Amino acid sequence: MINSPDRSSLVDRVTGNGAAARWIRAHFDYSESDWCLYWPFSRNENGYGLFGERSTKVHRIMCEYRNGPAPEGQPEAAHSCGNGHLGCVNPMHLSWKSRSENLKEMYQQGRKPMRYKLTPTQVDEIRALKDRARPDEIAKQFGVTQSTIREIHAGRIWKHDRKDIRIFTEDEVRSVLSTSSDPKSAARLSKEFGVSVNTIYRIRSRQSYGWMDL
Repeated sequence: MINSPDRSSLVDRVTGNGAAARWIRAHFDYSESDWCLYWPFSRNENGYGLFGERSTKVHRIMCEYRNGPAPEGQPEAAHSCGNGHLGCVNPMHLSWKSRSENLKEMYQQGRKPMRYKLTPTQVDEIRALKDRARPDEIAKQFGVTQSTIREIHAGRIWKHDRKDIRIFTEDEVRSVLSTSSDPKSAARLSKEFGVSVNTIYRIRSRQSYGWMDL
């Protein structure tokens, strides 16, 4: 039985004026299901976002906000996107599952085509890295296989037919990194550069353009 969300109580638990608390409150009602929402602050050794003195996992907070407390027998906040280890906390990607259900889904996700694991922004970055970094280094950075990198560079998958590609220069990346981490500045930068707010968060956390030696 799925429990009803007690959202007001959960919001009260995410207190404080720190950037991390403000970020969580600003994204509780995030409703874009197509792409991941990456946590731009501290993470554990497995890549999952952490919040507060007790190092609560952020994806569990977001899952509870959307789905209510974990039901009996389904204690794990599972990612439909398969990108929990990369810091995704998109509430639209989260649901409560049993351990066996979560393991089965993780296994199935490992066999999905890579187009489900990479966002358009990441693909654009991979293209920009062609001849600037080795395929094995790029593959490790983005968590995919070397063959996927070669297929993208060769134009055999994720064909280069988009009109809204935005590749940042080193000076632009420095500009993003030099700003404060509050949501308002992220919104301002997204408008200035014509990209999503999520792209700005990824640059700030060095998930994007981390290969630049800045």
